[in-house]
Amino acid sequence: MNRLTKMVSVLAATGFALGVSGLASANIVANGSFETGDFTGWTQIGNTGFTGVECPGAPFAGPGDGNCDAFFGPVGSTGGITQNLATVAGVRYFIGFDFDPDGGTPSSFSATFGGTTLISVNNPPNTPYQVLGFTATATGATTALTFNFRDDPGFLKLDSVAVAQAPEPGTMALLGIGMAGLWWKRRKAQ
Repeated sequence: MNRLTKMVSVLAATGFALGVSGLASANIVANGSFETGDFTGWTQIGNTGFTGVECPGAPFAGPGDGNCDAFFGPVGSTGGITQNLATVAGVRYFIGFDFDPDGGTPSSFSATFGGTTLISVNNPPNTPYQVLGFTATATGATTALTFNFRDDPGFLKLDSVAVAQAPEPGTMALLGIGMAGLWWKRRKAQ
């Protein structure tokens, strides 16, 4: 192995290791997949009619982890769930969840992180579970993650709620350098 190949190998391994470690932040949401079979860790808000947790097992729960999901069908007004998360002011967070609309009207869905609207839709069309992801910056030591629903004729479903610190842009650059180095090394080997 020549000196340039060794240097690229070390750079690639270092960039890859640093990048992957930056992506391995822990989920700070309690009971994000509702695997307790109830809303443990969450506070129900607004109209809580026709709302609950079901555990039908795979493949009927969301595409993420576990056997349970939450369903929401408040009639005439919105209801939902909220959870206060321990965050660091000024830090960016990745917020992800699985959402399954049934296409009923009238219906609405919104998600907010510390007052920042992540998504707000009226009468979403019937689709299979959608895996949605957003980034937002925390403004304090505690940040509320809130989901609001209304679905007069049916139910909207939620599963696999996760929030974790987003990797720093520098970490992502190192990951990119590491991946490029591994690609270059492999190409030179062929």
